[in-house]
Parts: sequence; C-alpha cells; structure tokens
Amino acid sequence: MSPPPLNQVQPPAVRLTNVTKTFGKHTAVNQLSLEVPSGCTYGFIGPNGSGKTTTIRTILHIFHPDSGEVEVLGERSTRAANDRIGYLPEERGLYKKM
Repeated sequence: MSPPPLNQVQPPAVRLTNVTKTFGKHTAVNQLSLEVPSGCTYGFIGPNGSGKTTTIRTILHIFHPDSGEVEVLGERSTRAANDRIGYLPEERGLYKKM
C-alpha cells in the first residue's frame, strides 16, 4: 500500500466518540472519545480494571459499545478491524488448558 499524496488528509487510524461499555451494573468504559492519527503508535496505561482491555476489544469489535461510535481505518463496519488489524492478548483467554 503506497502512502497517500501529501495534500490528501488521512482519516485517523482509530476514532472513538462517546463510547460507553457496561457489564451488568459495572461501567468499564464511560463516554470515551479518542482519536489516534494514522501512522502513530499509542498505548494504554492504567491500573487493573480501568477499561484498557475493554477499549481495545471494542476497537476490534470483539465487544460492541452500549453507546457511542467506533471508527477503524476510516470505516465504521467491523470489516476494517477484522481484515487489517491483529490482536495478541497477553492472557490466553481462549485456551485456558494450554
């Protein structure tokens, strides 16, 4: 994939707008708005339970937000996240016996 012309503005790699995700009575992510420019590397830092993993899984459409919008690579559909982004969690959540 070649870079866009210099005069063409790229959409952000990730854009979250007022995203909220709850699990029962617990609010894991509350009205989060975030924009990650294309070509940048971002990290999430915070204590356990602060919503880092939930936010990443929402960006990747593993979880769907209760409210708000998620845009990945200029698209709101799940296809952009599924086809062009990889995710390797620290824990082996799918295969606990391995």
